[in-house]
Amino acid sequence: MNGAREQILTQIRSALGRAELDSARTEELRQRIARHPRHIEPAFDEPAPLRFRQKLEAAQASFAALDSLAQVGSEVEAYLDQAGLAKRLVVAGDELLQSIDWPASIDVRPWVAGSDERVSLTSARLGIAETGTLMLLSGENNPTSLNFLPDYHVVVLTADQLVLRMEDAWDSLRSCCVEMPRTVNFISGPSKTADVEQTVEYGAHGPRCLHVILVG
Repeated sequence: MNGAREQILTQIRSALGRAELDSARTEELRQRIARHPRHIEPAFDEPAPLRFRQKLEAAQASFAALDSLAQVGSEVEAYLDQAGLAKRLVVAGDELLQSIDWPASIDVRPWVAGSDERVSLTSARLGIAETGTLMLLSGENNPTSLNFLPDYHVVVLTADQLVLRMEDAWDSLRSCCVEMPRTVNFISGPSKTADVEQTVEYGAHGPRCLHVILVG
């Protein structure tokens, strides 16, 4: 632990009248954290893909279910047409998205920070059925800016990336990552706020529209 942090924690302990933890208590707390105990988990009966879709649509996201990755290019083209957008988008560099065969009509570009592109396409690490939430990880091929700067965000994930609950998502992340990513974003629908006169406005802190494509 660095000196400044230790000094702050020592001052907090002193203000609370607490002494340093002994080694036994320290180890007990470390083991408790490592176990990641679960608490009450609400039950639901519907299949995970159905609940995932229902929760996303309730949060004003749009949704498409496809049989194979080969259909993603056509689905994105149809989405751009429906939204009246130019046929161009910036795409994250992860392996899943790089394997997509894009129609010649779509101008696919790599992301550049500060770009004014309107549509981004990323993958998600997981989809959480309980709340209709996407888990997205930052990384060399997945800049977090893709999730927030463009007005339209399209996300692709496969059916085997669905988990039931938030706890399952964290368990999966811990099991696959030796080291946690710099940023973990949870997204449930397009960005919105009702801070002013309780009127809902979209695009307050991120994309105005979210379109999720589930493959498989």
